[in-house]
Amino acid sequence: MKNSRLCLVFLLGLFLALITFAGQKQEGTDIAQVRKAIENGNLKFGEAVRQGNGAAIAALYTDDATLMPPNSEMIKRKPGIEAFWKGGLGMGIKDAVLTTVEVLGMGDLACEIGKYNLKIQPGGQAAFEDNGKYIVIWKKQADGSWKLHVDIWNTSMPAQK
Repeated sequence: MKNSRLCLVFLLGLFLALITFAGQKQEGTDIAQVRKAIENGNLKFGEAVRQGNGAAIAALYTDDATLMPPNSEMIKRKPGIEAFWKGGLGMGIKDAVLTTVEVLGMGDLACEIGKYNLKIQPGGQAAFEDNGKYIVIWKKQADGSWKLHVDIWNTSMPAQK
């Protein structure tokens, strides 16, 4: 009973924090400009995938970024993120299209909610697609650019039996 009450209090606090984050617009934050920067970053991500360039994908992340892929442990920092994406490219990821659905911003952080489409063709096998959704926390850099800071996604495809 005590644990469930603590869990409820924690979830309520998290919910209130998210509402506050989503509802605030800090002075100087032009959400349309931030969204454009994020969409440009997503285009660069897709281009790096099509080129098979794991290093270029990793360069889009902050140095201390966290990647949270499905069915896996968290991956922290650029070297691990680069290794992850090189592995994915080696397993046959050929294209990635990222579509921004919504951007919520506050100061030097922005939360992007989006959808993805991956084209995958493992060696010697038929090509297939994966569609899903994601949330990315973007972080503004000292030079004014925006980079992926926390990245989590999951498929929308039905579970295989």
